[in-house]
Amino acid sequence: MVGQPRYPTMAALTASHPMPAEDFAAAVALHRDFLATGGGGGHWYTIITTADLETGIVIGVYSGPKATSGEQADFGHQRLDGLDLRGLVLPYADLTACSARGQDLARADLSGCLATDSDFSGASFREARLVAADFSRAELAGCDFRGADLTNADFENADLTGADLRGAKLEGARFPGALMTGARMT
Repeated sequence: MVGQPRYPTMAALTASHPMPAEDFAAAVALHRDFLATGGGGGHWYTIITTADLETGIVIGVYSGPKATSGEQADFGHQRLDGLDLRGLVLPYADLTACSARGQDLARADLSGCLATDSDFSGASFREARLVAADFSRAELAGCDFRGADLTNADFENADLTGADLRGAKLEGARFPGALMTGARMT
């Protein structure tokens, strides 16, 4: 199925109000400690509770080195509207079913993140590092990926309608079933 929609249950579970800036900053600081003390470098497994699109829930399970301090960031089902995300360093964070529509993530490092079923419509990922990030079924319509490193990123069944991927590093990136209408690649 081309451009498979997000599981409706996942979108329904996304917070109705934006995450408070102070809570976001605290989680980013704990994640920084997680990375600095040996966390990161692993990979995500996804579990879907049922094949039924109407009731399925996607759960991410991280398998990787254990950190001695800090905590891996979990922004799953959070609304990140209005937060300053430019240059954000969150490799291996959980962004499952989060909403960051129209946000500026230029030069962010989200390598190895799990961002399945998320909504980043209209966001800028210019020159971002998204190596091995999983954007399966994500809403990425109108996103700016110019100059981004998308090496080994997964865009299975994502909506990339009108996205700009010019100058992006695409080695090993996967796009099976992605909706690419109007996307610019060169």
